Amino acid sequence: MVYFRIRAHCLAQQCEWKKEYNDIIDLKKDIIDHFQIYTIDNESSIIVYYDEKEKCDRIFDNLDVLPTDNTTVFDIYVKRIWTCCAVCFGSFDIIPGCLPLECIEKSCHVQYCVNCVNIICDLSTNRKFTCIFCKKTNDRPQRNILLENIFLWKPYTNRYSAHSTECIETIFNGPNLSGVIHRIENRRTHIKVLQTTLKRRLSTIVDQDSYSDETKSYLGTADHLIDKLESFITQLRTCERNIRSQAITFRALTNNYRTLLRDSICEKPSKQEAASFILLCAKLCVADYDTIERMISIDEQSIITDSNYISMYAANKLKDMIFKESITCVNDILEDIGYRRRIIEGKQQQIAEFYLNISCHPFRFFYTVQHDNATKMLSSFEEFERKFICFRDIYYRIDSIMQEYRDELMKKPLNDTSNEYSSLPTTEQMATFQCSRLILVSELLRSETDRIEMEALFPRITETVKQWKQTQDHDPKIYDLFYALEQDLLLLNDPNYSLLNLIPFRVGFIGNISVGKSSLVNYLRTENSISTLTNRTLSPIGVGQSTVGSLQFDEQHQYSNTQPIVTIRYVDIEGYTACNTPVQAASYFEQIQKADCDLYIILFTGQQVSFERELENKIRERLNRPCWYVRSKIDEEFKEQFKEQVTRRKIDYHDIEFDEHEENELAEQIIEMIREKTIEICQTSRDNVFLVNSLYSNSKTHPFDIHLLSERLIYPAQQPYVKERIKRTAVMVCTRIIGIYFRRRCIISFINHALRAGIGAMVLPWGDQLALVHTRFGIRLALGVQDRSYLYNRVLNKVDAFTSLLVKYQLNINPDDLQSDEFNYLKIDNSSILVNTHDPQNEYSKTMSLGSESKTDSSIVKKISSAIPAGVVASGLVVKRIAAATLAVGSFGYGISVGFFGLGFAASIPIGLWAMKTSDQEMRNYLDKLCADLLIISEHFVVAIINQQEAAAENESFRA
Repeated sequence: MVYFRIRAHCLAQQCEWKKEYNDIIDLKKDIIDHFQIYTIDNESSIIVYYDEKEKCDRIFDNLDVLPTDNTTVFDIYVKRIWTCCAVCFGSFDIIPGCLPLECIEKSCHVQYCVNCVNIICDLSTNRKFTCIFCKKTNDRPQRNILLENIFLWKPYTNRYSAHSTECIETIFNGPNLSGVIHRIENRRTHIKVLQTTLKRRLSTIVDQDSYSDETKSYLGTADHLIDKLESFITQLRTCERNIRSQAITFRALTNNYRTLLRDSICEKPSKQEAASFILLCAKLCVADYDTIERMISIDEQSIITDSNYISMYAANKLKDMIFKESITCVNDILEDIGYRRRIIEGKQQQIAEFYLNISCHPFRFFYTVQHDNATKMLSSFEEFERKFICFRDIYYRIDSIMQEYRDELMKKPLNDTSNEYSSLPTTEQMATFQCSRLILVSELLRSETDRIEMEALFPRITETVKQWKQTQDHDPKIYDLFYALEQDLLLLNDPNYSLLNLIPFRVGFIGNISVGKSSLVNYLRTENSISTLTNRTLSPIGVGQSTVGSLQFDEQHQYSNTQPIVTIRYVDIEGYTACNTPVQAASYFEQIQKADCDLYIILFTGQQVSFERELENKIRERLNRPCWYVRSKIDEEFKEQFKEQVTRRKIDYHDIEFDEHEENELAEQIIEMIREKTIEICQTSRDNVFLVNSLYSNSKTHPFDIHLLSERLIYPAQQPYVKERIKRTAVMVCTRIIGIYFRRRCIISFINHALRAGIGAMVLPWGDQLALVHTRFGIRLALGVQDRSYLYNRVLNKVDAFTSLLVKYQLNINPDDLQSDEFNYLKIDNSSILVNTHDPQNEYSKTMSLGSESKTDSSIVKKISSAIPAGVVASGLVVKRIAAATLAVGSFGYGISVGFFGLGFAASIPIGLWAMKTSDQEMRNYLDKLCADLLIISEHFVVAIINQQEAAAENESFRA
């Protein structure tokens, strides 16, 4: 009996045991059970071992790698990409500055973002990195390509349909080639829309410094990529025309070639492949009178079915050949033509030399006929060869274009030099994903657009951060951030401030592929639009294909001259094809989350909407957003029922003719029946269901609800959603700035405290505690939470600037939500105050209740810190238990709206991330709690300001 000695690691925790295993599944289950404290499972993490020979991680998938001597301990590591950077709270992503880097200590593996590691290493005199978790000073943390591929790139490649560039061998016929061209057009449109959106955002800012070198680089890269994709499309269109210009299709040409070999000289049609070729070769081979007489008299069927002849002339080779439009098939056919031509040419030359030159040969006529048949077949071979070579040249051209296309989408993007920090140098693990360049460029454009949009919405904060960057010798103060935030929020409510009107109402379109999402988006963009553009960039439409990733289009609408102009951002989200597993369903919902829309429109065509209803429930419960149902292509069912009803009435009342008014009445009755049926299927209210047809611009079809849908979209885009989005974005901006400009700076300066604590402990009893108290005060001063000591304030009756700013507003924070004791003046005894004054019946303005959690239940921060004593965030990157929080923290991209208020941000804060038992641990825990409190306060602060402004506006309106 063989027992394995296992030592499993997950961050700084490890477990060691000895046990017999016959199945790797049982071993993996035991490993995961040991680390349930980290909320891991088979989908959110991987189990690896370190390959000493290759110096890289390998996935643990075979018991054979385990030592069998019962004494050697085998180290196994549970790994994942954790929620956020251990320093700045920033979420990890494929963008170079947001890539996760691992501490190189095997017992640690805490992850940091590239930006934080660069700053910390730059400040170090020896360019070394001191891990804030294990406290060891080593070389800089390294990339783990294995983790990146699984947890970062793989979801993106699925979302961007990257696999569609791999099937080059199946695209050489007309329909498939058209599909490939459509996918390339889709990708070109995707990049073009992102580029156009970024340029439009840049046009709204006054400070052209925001038009950075990075922005120019992204736009230039997008230009290059668009031009290349346009070139590929043009070249493939030429190939497509060349294929269509051939007098015959490839398949027909192939069948004609097989027919030539089978039936050209046989008296009767035969099922035997190459029957005529066999018969001709057999007759060309006869050399004596007896054989010729027998050949003339024998039944040709016995010749062409002779196994010796079939084998000799490779007749079954055609039978085994796979005939399809491909370079391989063309080359096989050309090789076959060459082979058979050489055989016939040799035999034809032989009979010409030995028999046809003899004028009195008794069988001269026989040889002449065979010679003529051989000449005709050779002539046909030449013609077939010419046509097949033409197809081969086109296919080679297509193959060359597609190879260049794939290389263009996969080559190293921009100035990404972070590969030098890779810890996995092997070819196997460094494999590049399809479309990686396109995906990264798309995400960079999207991220830059969001950054510019945030700077445009919050100019005072932008200016404050700019001043901090210019004056590195002074620490940023939290008061400056909150004061700038207050001024921006007050400015946004100024009726003369035009940027507020530029915040688009985001409408996302979701559903299965080919339900008509892109067609509906293209039509709604033009309906009631104030734009006179006729050459809009449209969302590509294709049968059986879907939008790549998501496409966003901003349009300005005005329903009537008396109504205000509103901006609607139409988000055409990629359709799903199969969501049969929880992983697939979670992946599609993640796309919906990242689209960050204020309203989601669910399209469907059939009678089954179980998955669509599941999506609606998740959107309402997790994202707190409304959903509408649109049943598309309804005209097909309408025509069928209308025709049936008319036919039945004509049979029942054959003596009565129906006029146009009665037919219109019947049509409305049928539409109402379909509507009631659809409402029952969707199990939603009548106001949330719309019926649309297939051809919106066809005046001969019934318009159904298309105009009503367009009108209904304009009204919610006017008012309520704006405040909710401002709240989310404002808190998001605060979170990012607190993580980068406050927490990151404090962590970097911790080494000074460690030195003071060590000296104090040697000189005085409890000296380290004195240093601890002093350093806590220093952190508060550095952050700007305090301006001076408590004693000084009490004696001189002073109030800190930050305190005076906060007490201006009634924040009503639940005591359980605040972790430190620095903000007791903001706590209330019993908080259940609603912080949104909007009409609770309005589905676009959901009432938020902050601080209403029961006193008996600890806040989410406390739950996480107690559940994870070693200090790791509970939510992962792939399968998220707290999905909203994970997506929100530190992202200027997709995650602005998810993880809204209180529970969301606190859940992603790595409370208690360090496992040391020194004063450093206490200081870092203190800093964590202080920053967590600042995030929670910022949420209440934002809501309080906006509510106060709304209340003032209501009072003003009441007095008027």
